[in-house]
Amino acid sequence: MRTQRLGYASSDGATRIHALLWQPDKQRIAPRGIIQIVHGMAEHIGRYESFARRLTDEGFVVCANDHVGHGASICDESDLGHIPLEGGADIVLDDVHELRMLAASRYASTVPYILFGHSMGSFVVRSYIARRGEGLAAAILCGTGQQPRALSRAGNLACRVIAACKGERYRSRLVDSFGAGSFAKDVDDARTDVDWLCTDPAVVDAYRADPACGAMFSVGGYAALTSLTLEATDEACARKVPPALPLLFVAGGEDSVGEHGAAVRRAAEQYRRAGVETVDLRLYEGMRHEILNEPGRAAVYDDVVAWLAKRGI
Repeated sequence: MRTQRLGYASSDGATRIHALLWQPDKQRIAPRGIIQIVHGMAEHIGRYESFARRLTDEGFVVCANDHVGHGASICDESDLGHIPLEGGADIVLDDVHELRMLAASRYASTVPYILFGHSMGSFVVRSYIARRGEGLAAAILCGTGQQPRALSRAGNLACRVIAACKGERYRSRLVDSFGAGSFAKDVDDARTDVDWLCTDPAVVDAYRADPACGAMFSVGGYAALTSLTLEATDEACARKVPPALPLLFVAGGEDSVGEHGAAVRRAAEQYRRAGVETVDLRLYEGMRHEILNEPGRAAVYDDVVAWLAKRGI
């Protein structure tokens, strides 16, 4: 696998977005497809190298960018976990689209283009395919949920009220306790507050030791996140997705974000009701949120590749 670093201006007007392009070692006339990974909250694209390696072994080109406030797309450490309060969701979506344009421009227009979104990235992709889904060959939603819209709306309002008083960069433990912090309570006898991520202690420890992971979101960041969950869980949003765009939902059966599969099923059903023709679902029993990092991740990799092959990709 060959790795190339890319950089481009964020639509926030201030940030230089860091991105990676992973390509197969062996030259091909054209890749089997391009898979763009959209990463989750409080992490970075370097954590997807193993998955990218498997995909490039299968002949795919893979790309991904660090969102604003994540990974190397920051000006200094104080930016970790912060997304602008106003228009933050649109900034993240626009930056994803810019990478799509950059990656697609390198290859013929006939090369299939696939989006893969994990966790927060799944909500980004769900919003994206409603706004700009035309021309995509497939979308894969990993570790998604179907948060109650009233909760997202209340959370968004709370973030804006707090930001008005204390600034959009303020980190609110109260807000976080209803967001990422709430998932820690879902694991019995947890060793750490992020055991909900994965059953493998080594993965959990590596996450905790990584200075680019685990930053508490600012109220601006949470405002962006709740804007995304509000949009993605809207029935009207689902009806804007191209009906012929195949969707695959994958999640751990013990994933707190997906309510142990219940919320993932509700999300998939939303798109079926909206008229999307192909909506498939795979739940992996015994796995938590980061199924790409679980000890049994090879089965997830295999299923993703096999599902794309079934779609003719």
